[in-house]
Amino acid sequence: METRVHTAPDDAAFAGYLAHTRHAFGKAPYDHATLRAHGVTAVAARGDEVLGGGLFLPFAQHFGGRPVPSGGVAWLAVAPWARGAGLARRLTEEGTDRLRHEHGAHLACAWTPAPGLYRRWGWESVAVASSHTLDPARLPPVRGDFTAVVPDESARARLRDRLAAGWNGPLRHPSWWRGWKQRVTEGALTLGVTREGTLAGYATVTVEPHRPWGVAAVVHELWHDGLDALPALLEAVTAGSPQVREIRLRRSVLPRPGPLQWALDHYTVREEGWYPWVLTLLDVRRALEARGWDPQPGGGVRLEVVTPEGRSAPYALTFEEGLLHAQRGSPPPGHPATRTVRLPAGTLAAWYAGALPLRHAARLGLADGAPRDLALLDALATGPTPWLPDSF
Repeated sequence: METRVHTAPDDAAFAGYLAHTRHAFGKAPYDHATLRAHGVTAVAARGDEVLGGGLFLPFAQHFGGRPVPSGGVAWLAVAPWARGAGLARRLTEEGTDRLRHEHGAHLACAWTPAPGLYRRWGWESVAVASSHTLDPARLPPVRGDFTAVVPDESARARLRDRLAAGWNGPLRHPSWWRGWKQRVTEGALTLGVTREGTLAGYATVTVEPHRPWGVAAVVHELWHDGLDALPALLEAVTAGSPQVREIRLRRSVLPRPGPLQWALDHYTVREEGWYPWVLTLLDVRRALEARGWDPQPGGGVRLEVVTPEGRSAPYALTFEEGLLHAQRGSPPPGHPATRTVRLPAGTLAAWYAGALPLRHAARLGLADGAPRDLALLDALATGPTPWLPDSF
């Protein structure tokens, strides 16, 4: 019997998919009713037997200082007895197709411990997340005049949106996101610090038991507008309580490289790596044109993007003053671009996110082109570095 992949599962099929997530991850998606309502659900079924599924969430991400329509792949699970038949890829393609056509997504991302699987589909790793554990007794003294507060959501959103544009990857949260996160982070408290009456940073924290006694302050979200605000914010998290035995910054709370090496007087930090963040461009032309670019480089380059199956697509790129125009095929009149840079689809995604300069990619055998053209494209992408602080 044929295995069918579709994106309109009834309640019974969705329940069958949830059973596979519990087997794959040891738990079901957090508040899965909200994710189902606001995203796309894809399931694979053979007759009445559900073999797997995934959730696909529409949002925007900052790249080059501009929000780019995007989406996330989450909770992708396939039954153990059905693995190896290409179902994960079929589910991902079906779900991201819906994101592209119904939500306007130009690219898609995921957190995964199996980047090689996604790499075979044309995705690439653009960053690796870490968690960090700090000793409250080794925090540096606060320098400057800061006041601890409980900030309202509007102040947090203004700070977060202003700072997010300085990185490649942070989400522009859809309206339902904040409420969903509050429901799935039980007992969370958000604390902030102000500098001259203006919010300079905030952290969302929960408390967990710490053996043999005391508690650990677990930080789920952390934003600060300068290095001086970080010690003040960490002090607010502990509130000077001897019960707080350690501060745990959950995975992806800090970018890599993070600010701790410049903020701490004593680097007694335990770091633990987590999954890579992987990315693919669903619509190469629109993704390139939607991103922000460095305003200094100008000119044109012919780009050839190669899929994992060996198919290639040519694009003529012309750019000036931070804007890029991409045309499928030959260059527009008056803008000759005869030289060609040839990139695998995954390399294009990693370069787009600021993770892999093309001159370095060429040394790794992951890009081909004249050095001056690679340098020109690298100069175009100079600016924000990759960081995806949200998990889903």
